[in-house]
Amino acid sequence: MNIVCVGRIARQVFVPIGLAVAISACSTRFDAPSSLSSSEQLIAGERRLLAVEEYADRPALARMERLYLPPVALAVGADIDPDITPARLDDVRRQLSRDLCQRLARAGFDIRPVADPSGDEVDGEVSASIQGLRRNNVATTGLSRLIGVAVPGPLNPRVPLGIGALGMEAEILDRNGQQVAAIRWASQNHLASGGGVTTILDGPDAFSDLADVMDLSSVFADALGDLVEEARAGNETDRAETPRGTCDAYRDLIAGEAADGS
Repeated sequence: MNIVCVGRIARQVFVPIGLAVAISACSTRFDAPSSLSSSEQLIAGERRLLAVEEYADRPALARMERLYLPPVALAVGADIDPDITPARLDDVRRQLSRDLCQRLARAGFDIRPVADPSGDEVDGEVSASIQGLRRNNVATTGLSRLIGVAVPGPLNPRVPLGIGALGMEAEILDRNGQQVAAIRWASQNHLASGGGVTTILDGPDAFSDLADVMDLSSVFADALGDLVEEARAGNETDRAETPRGTCDAYRDLIAGEAADGS
């Protein structure tokens, strides 16, 4: 696992905060084979201070309304912390799937968690996979969150030890299997989550060894959502709505996979 910085590091006034801000300008690379159908059109970009690789076909995305989004998958050869159990990985997949569904719904798509057998009802398919995953240290995560409560604000200090990380790839293919959007993204969770208001009232998951990964789930979803939404902006766009409750379907879909042994 490598860390890559994009060069926007704030002046370090207070050591823990300075380290946190410095890390905020860094992305993490996992050594795993790509799951994208093609990487040829990817270009260097930046999403919320993170260096990414991305691609978007503006006219094609503007014409899309309905997207099939199957549950987030675990990439073949993914660089995963070996101590994470399959059940916990399913928890991460469930969170990622739900966050992606909600973000793409806000971008103006009608998201379908289940494919139509005919394939005629959707304009494209979203494919997302976990490329890498690292647990966080429970003790330092808990300390960071407690500091965040004591020092509220947008840049809460993060103890720069035992930080969790997540690596993701995603793409959107049209009906003909042509890639119209793609992103390669990875990050450490550099700041105490919750804007400095995370407390024990948020439950045990907020202090677990996958708390950082769960926080990063929505950050990745926003990166893909922002890419697509920006690409559609300025074009005559076909917008649709995702029915309420649609994104909750991933809980049963992933539970069904586990029951089937798939």
